Amino acid sequence: MTKTEILATDPTKKKAAALILPLFEEEAPSGVSATVDRTLGGEIAKMIKNGEIRGASGEVTLLPTFGKLPARTLVLVGLGKRDKLHPETLRKASGSAATALKKRNLTEAVSALALVLPDAAAAVEAVVEGTLLGLYDFDAYKSPNKDKAPYALTGLAVAVATKDRAAASEGLRRGEVISKNTILARDLGNHPANVATPTMIARTAEEEARKRKISYLSYDREKLERMGLNALVGVAKGSDEPARLIILEYKPAKPVNSAPILLVGKTLTFDSGGISLKPADKMELMKGDMSGGAAVLGTILSVADLGLPVHVVAVMPATENMPSGRANKPGDVVQAYNGKTIEIINTDAEGRLILADALSFGIRTYHPELVVDVATLTGAVVVALGGQAMGVLGNSEPLIARVREVGDRVGERGWPLPLFEEYFDQIKSDVADIRNTGNKGGAGTITGAAFLHHFVEETPWVHLDIAGTAWVDSSEPYKPKGNVGMGVRLLTHLVEERAQGPLLPKVSAPAASSRKGVRKSPAPRATRSRK
Repeated sequence: MTKTEILATDPTKKKAAALILPLFEEEAPSGVSATVDRTLGGEIAKMIKNGEIRGASGEVTLLPTFGKLPARTLVLVGLGKRDKLHPETLRKASGSAATALKKRNLTEAVSALALVLPDAAAAVEAVVEGTLLGLYDFDAYKSPNKDKAPYALTGLAVAVATKDRAAASEGLRRGEVISKNTILARDLGNHPANVATPTMIARTAEEEARKRKISYLSYDREKLERMGLNALVGVAKGSDEPARLIILEYKPAKPVNSAPILLVGKTLTFDSGGISLKPADKMELMKGDMSGGAAVLGTILSVADLGLPVHVVAVMPATENMPSGRANKPGDVVQAYNGKTIEIINTDAEGRLILADALSFGIRTYHPELVVDVATLTGAVVVALGGQAMGVLGNSEPLIARVREVGDRVGERGWPLPLFEEYFDQIKSDVADIRNTGNKGGAGTITGAAFLHHFVEETPWVHLDIAGTAWVDSSEPYKPKGNVGMGVRLLTHLVEERAQGPLLPKVSAPAASSRKGVRKSPAPRATRSRK
């Protein structure tokens, strides 16, 4: 457990194992780095002049202080060009520094990185997140090394100007909270599917809700069948693992919104493809197909931990997609919760089926002011955007723009894709209202979103396809190989912005839909936990 603190005094005077200093590309040391350089007789400047240090982004150089400073070791971190400085720069630099600390077993550090940005809150948050997330190590199933104690960074002091102490403290708190709940999301995505079952995720959600003022509901398969969530049940019936519809609600005493923000996360704990079986290569990674659910869980926990005055509901349809004699078959037709009939063309396009029922149930039950769904939905988004951006689609251009702006600011970027009317033609069915895959090939991310569009009614809605960004195959500065916990930071900041004012102009919760085929929500008994 790392103890973090704000240091509003000279960071060069604090005793620690390491002092982390910033350097810019093609620049001499400045600020605190220049002060340290003078103390060391200009050694840093000499190394820059000789080309030993360039200050390039991601570059890390360790130097001893030879007793000339209270800190034993300098960790010089390159930030790249000054004109490209961004909080994400500090997040990545802090992750790189954390890796260096771990390699050298330096257990206490003072970071001066936040001093380079005028926005102290954003800078400190980035430093804390980069450090804590950069040290993440999922080793739950590895035998302990008896000859070597596990590394732990026991203390991190983040230096700021005295005048920025209050703002920095808020950034520190936010960074700690978001990091903690991102790590929870990462853990759920990294656990094997025989451990992170729908039941286990429901239990985890309930346990976490009990620690906070969050209400918990869980519907089992029998209840879901009675309620008419047939698209979700159809996917679940191929598996021996019981499906769950998990609902968490955070409603503070005086919320700023009369209608909640609805967050829906795909929680497919293992996706074999069903009867339309996936290839064996990398199928083991399909344990991470629940990353959308982990994201909305981590978000609502962060919102509660931060005490944001915003009413939020998180819905997590949790199941496996497995082949069996009871599983959905290509050509089957199911009737979704909102009355739409769906022809199943490919059983591996199951995420949109479980999201369809979760979206329409959440909207009909809670009448939200807006909805965001998060899902590892399509391989097509990986082809389109790689691992650098999530796909962003929806029915509200202002909401899409707002989500992208927040994502750009906090380092979880998205890129918009269109929903032209012609794409809806591609999911028309000859035997049902719609089909679950496009009929012409191509535009898979878009046709997936077009499918979901049928289940959001008139509610302002954004769909985030995180299939390319939820997982990294090799370690990055604050993203060790494995599940990233993508979306927790973006969605938490989006909710925080709602606390400061409406996200959209004149947004109101829709009345119960009069659209033909939509039923009112029944109210069967459910497992509840309230605090």
